[in-house]
Amino acid sequence: MNKTTIESLIYCPKIITAKPKKAMYQDQRNNYTMRNDFSCASLDNKNTFEVFMRLNTEIATCFSIGLRYNSEEGAVTICRYNGKHPHRNKIGDKNEFNSYHVHMLYDHQLTSDLSDSLDAIETNKYLTFHEALHAFLNDCQIQKWDEYFPDLEDKVSQLTLGMGGF
Repeated sequence: MNKTTIESLIYCPKIITAKPKKAMYQDQRNNYTMRNDFSCASLDNKNTFEVFMRLNTEIATCFSIGLRYNSEEGAVTICRYNGKHPHRNKIGDKNEFNSYHVHMLYDHQLTSDLSDSLDAIETNKYLTFHEALHAFLNDCQIQKWDEYFPDLEDKVSQLTLGMGGF
């Protein structure tokens, strides 16, 4: 896969094929993590994806929302929206930061022995899990997501109004 292919997979319109649970649920492997998952496919049904959502119950800024592409070779995470925690890029620019960030798979990472470690860029698109989920669903072109997350727009709007924005 090259950068163009990866970007086309991330940004192609998708429909939800296996819906998420109505609410986050306790992760059996970790008492401090709530989770939810769902499946989606490109509109032409040629590509399938899994979306994962993880939220730490003790530290509200610690969360992860990701898109996994299902290929013939197996599943690969192609993007991930993370909360605020220390991160150091291991492949490209070696930047270190402690902020909200978005991981994207780049073609040079596929040939690296660190391929399970996605480099990231800092973002100011979101500050909360709900804002990150809203950005993720829109950025990844998940169609009709509001049918499965009916209160999400209200939660994001309330956060914005509560911070003095419009």
